[in-house]
Amino acid sequence: MLQQAFRESSEGMMQIVNFDKRLTEMKIALREKGVAITRKRAKLLEVLLASDRHPSASEIHQGVQAAYPGTSLATIYNTIEILKDTGQVLEIEFSGSANRYDGRLTTPHPHLVCLQCEKVEDVEIAAPLDPLDRVSDLTGYEIVRLRTDYYGTCPDCLNLSPSTAGGKGGL
Repeated sequence: MLQQAFRESSEGMMQIVNFDKRLTEMKIALREKGVAITRKRAKLLEVLLASDRHPSASEIHQGVQAAYPGTSLATIYNTIEILKDTGQVLEIEFSGSANRYDGRLTTPHPHLVCLQCEKVEDVEIAAPLDPLDRVSDLTGYEIVRLRTDYYGTCPDCLNLSPSTAGGKGGL
C-alpha cells in the first residue's frame, strides 16, 4: 500500500503527507455525514489515494471492482459527491473527457495534462502570489477559484513511435 501522498503547503509547494493520516481524514469526513465506511467505500478511498494519475470515476470503479466485483458505479459517484461536498476530494473537470479526482491535494493546484494518453499529474511549482485578489481588484469580479493546467505530451508518449502520436484530443 502506498504510504505517502502529497498535499499543498501554505506556500503553494507540494509536500509529502502520510497516506494513513489522509485516509483517516477522509473516513472521518464520511462518518460525519452519516455515511458508513463499508469495505467497498474503504477500497474506493484506497484506490483514489494510491493513484498519482488523478483517476476518473470509471477508473476508480475498475479498481474497486477488482476487489469487490458487485460494486456499482452509482456507489462510486455517490461517495465521490460526498467527498467533494466535504472538501476531501478535488474534482478536475474536462469538457471533452471524463472528470478526474484528486484525493491527495484537495485545494486547487497546477496540473500537467498529456494530450496523447490523457494522463493528469500534479506539477510541483509555486502558485502565483495572490492571483485571485489581483484579478478581483483589476476587474471587480469576485473570484472564487483559479485553475492552471499545462497541456503537452508526457515523456512516455514522446518516446513512442511517431505513428502513435496525434493525441486523443479529448482534453
